[in-house]
Amino acid sequence: TTLIEQFWSPITNSREDQYGGSFENRVRFGREILEAIRAEVGHDYVVGIRMPGDEKLEGGLTKADCVEIARYYADTGLIDFISVVGGHATDYKGGATIWPTMWLPSAGHLPLADAVKKAVKVAVFHASRITDAATAVHAVREGILDMVGMTRAFIADPEHIRKLESGRDAEIRPCVGTGYCVDRVLKGQDALCAHNVATSRETTIPQVVPTTKGQAKHVVVVGGGPGGLEAARSATLRGHRVTLLEAASELGGQVILASRATWRREIIGITRFLSSEMARLGVDVRLSSYADADDVLALKPDIVITATGGTPNVGFFGGRELATSTWDILSGQATPGREVLVLDESGGPVSLSTAEVLAKGGAKVEIVTPDRAVGMELSDINLGAHMNELHALGVAITSDTKLVSVARSGNRLEATLASMYSGKRQTRTVDQVVGDCGTLANDELYEALKPASRNRGEYDLRAISELRLSVPERNATGTFDLFKIGDAWASRNIHAAMLDARRICQNL
Repeated sequence: TTLIEQFWSPITNSREDQYGGSFENRVRFGREILEAIRAEVGHDYVVGIRMPGDEKLEGGLTKADCVEIARYYADTGLIDFISVVGGHATDYKGGATIWPTMWLPSAGHLPLADAVKKAVKVAVFHASRITDAATAVHAVREGILDMVGMTRAFIADPEHIRKLESGRDAEIRPCVGTGYCVDRVLKGQDALCAHNVATSRETTIPQVVPTTKGQAKHVVVVGGGPGGLEAARSATLRGHRVTLLEAASELGGQVILASRATWRREIIGITRFLSSEMARLGVDVRLSSYADADDVLALKPDIVITATGGTPNVGFFGGRELATSTWDILSGQATPGREVLVLDESGGPVSLSTAEVLAKGGAKVEIVTPDRAVGMELSDINLGAHMNELHALGVAITSDTKLVSVARSGNRLEATLASMYSGKRQTRTVDQVVGDCGTLANDELYEALKPASRNRGEYDLRAISELRLSVPERNATGTFDLFKIGDAWASRNIHAAMLDARRICQNL
């Protein structure tokens, strides 16, 4: 109904003919379309419209306007249902509203559906970040709506209903609202879930890990981030005995840091689910276990998967040792400065989240990026959420600019910046420089284990990408096969780390 909505809304309809101006004129186009549809399909075919309950846009349709439009079309007898959303996808902020991520509260648009439901006699549907059955049941039982759509919840776990029916609620992989699926669809790509790598790949990666027909083996996974946890889960479901070693006192890896960044708190649901799977499946999880090669070899593994992640990379500039990492800020290990320069060289959410945390703490913050804009790796809805926060907090943004060097200036730091195009230089005197250039591979354990492994750490990456596992024998005296996944290879995202894990482990 996007085109039809443009006729309804005063912010997009400036026509002066029979399709503009008065209410009757603005709803005319939509009615003519519905009349034509009914003429084709008859009255024994279900027809409905999707519309906003409030465009949430200055100068656009208000909640009252939308209720009036809904009542009008319901009274025509041309429709059987109305599906209500919230917002207007005119810009990035509007996109972040109409397809809400964890930036907005769960089920935040339910009051809009309720207002329409009270005004019409046709069925009212709503699909807008309702991610759990309890909320859906509440909405239907209280008469707020007639049917709930849980699209993203079922992208996260297509077995959602089956698990509910069989009393396996705790096994449901939750939708945490990362927006990874919607962002991809808006770019014309397939709908992938940030932490269910089987979704949209079911022809090659089944939702249920198949049990091996071979001999059960001892798999040692080193690293308890999302990649390592998915490796442990998949290998256990495959039928192997798994030991997971994690250096920290809790599971989660970088997701723990991400969850400490203002509105991204719910992302911790990814590793909470995986952690619960470790307990359910009986994985031997050993926390506070910083493992070296001897520690791993002492476990007599048949297979070792290093999911040791990466270390923060502040960037490549003079005086980089004076810079603070985003990890130090998010973890609370570094005291935030009063005036802070944040370098965004990764284009992802980390630098933006860190800037938000600093600004919310009272710091005066400027983000500098060599790209044409900050967050270049982000897509519409997540970028809209971040930009809304940054502007609300008064964060300054300087694009097309690289950080050349950082030097001490008394008890402060002097940062030298340069235009990416003219080369013209300028300086900033700040209390702190925070750099984000992704991570550097933490692969020391992998390298130390290679000489003792059967494959010397080698395997066919093309075969892995085709969901085949091809591992050569390079060392006749080796006693185990060695793999590495996730950021231990290179700086990427949660989905990539978990896909690495599943590609390997579903074939073990």
